[in-house]
Amino acid sequence: MTFSTTNVIAQLLAQNDNAQGGGLLSLLIILIPMGAILYMTIVPQRKQRQRHADMLRRLDVGDEVLTTGGIVGTITHVEDDVFHVEVDTDVVIRVAKSAIARNMAEPDPAEKPAGQRRGLLGGATTGASDDDAPSEEK
Repeated sequence: MTFSTTNVIAQLLAQNDNAQGGGLLSLLIILIPMGAILYMTIVPQRKQRQRHADMLRRLDVGDEVLTTGGIVGTITHVEDDVFHVEVDTDVVIRVAKSAIARNMAEPDPAEKPAGQRRGLLGGATTGASDDDAPSEEK
């Protein structure tokens, strides 16, 4: 008499369906993975929002910032929900606090250091070598 994994699982589920708690086991089999997926998506987003809110609270006059639109400038004045950002000599724009993507003085959390980058095959990528450089022929 041979037992396969699928036969054993099918027999256990059939026994549980006949018992009072059969519906509970089936429900748990569905709810536990769904709960895990929700937890793994919501918690990192919440942490990212908290880090961004902390960064916005720490910003002050003189900090160089990057906006969500890609504009880099220096904060010259802070209002309630608006920063005055100098983008060039005598060019000041007003930017909503929520439009500030990051402080340029802090490292970008999305960017990994050069030593930790990986290529497509999992190997560490290196800079261009002499063999990769274009040759000059005259």
